[in-house]
Amino acid sequence: MTRSGLVLASYGTARLEARQRDIEPLVRELREAVPGVPFREAYLSDPVRRMLRRTGEAVPGTLGDALAALADAGAERVCVQPTLIVFGSTYRALLAEASAWEGRLPGGVAVGEPLLSSPRVERGLAHAVAAAHPMRPGRALVLVGHGATDGANGPYLALRNELRAQGRPDAFLGLLDGAPGIDEVVAGVRAAGLGAATLAPLMLAAGGHVARQLAANAPGGWQARLRAAGIDADLDMRGLGSLPAIRKVFLDHARTALRS
Repeated sequence: MTRSGLVLASYGTARLEARQRDIEPLVRELREAVPGVPFREAYLSDPVRRMLRRTGEAVPGTLGDALAALADAGAERVCVQPTLIVFGSTYRALLAEASAWEGRLPGGVAVGEPLLSSPRVERGLAHAVAAAHPMRPGRALVLVGHGATDGANGPYLALRNELRAQGRPDAFLGLLDGAPGIDEVVAGVRAAGLGAATLAPLMLAAGGHVARQLAANAPGGWQARLRAAGIDADLDMRGLGSLPAIRKVFLDHARTALRS
């Protein structure tokens, strides 16, 4: 029987609170879901790894480090489960890096799907987000994703549409990279006649750069931009990894990839 290994690959974050709330529960649950399968964690972000090394903290290695460790431990086939949200350029880069290891791992490398992988998952995510952020009179919910510049933003828009179909006309979508951006968000919230908004990250964990781009004290920050438009904005920095329903999707994706 081919011996399998498993890697959880995330951008990572240097913010301790975000790691403990949004990433570590997924790590624990993934380990528990596949007992006996050798496991490694990888951080895809070079800046995050550098920041953690400077503070003297234990740092998950690169994807290559994780694959090498599992190969050295005797794994013949490895599943890499990314915590990415869409099938964008980062996902494709991960596929390319994984395929380069197939010569060293005779069983190959299987890559699990990102979060927004099907309409069924989008419906479930919409329910989970709606439950985590109940409707508040006069207040918009602005979900903020990283976004992509390569035409992979369709699932983000589908999620927003699914939320509205489920009775959440207060739900808006903004992307840090791509459209709709902050200008469209401001215009949409004002057109809806809403005087307040809550910004919430649509990503596994909201790292320091996300906080800086959203915060009121950041030059051009989204919170400041909304307030300048007369919209009382606050931040909810809980990442999707804090939601059990979202972690279950990633676990299901990993199990599927391990069986493939």
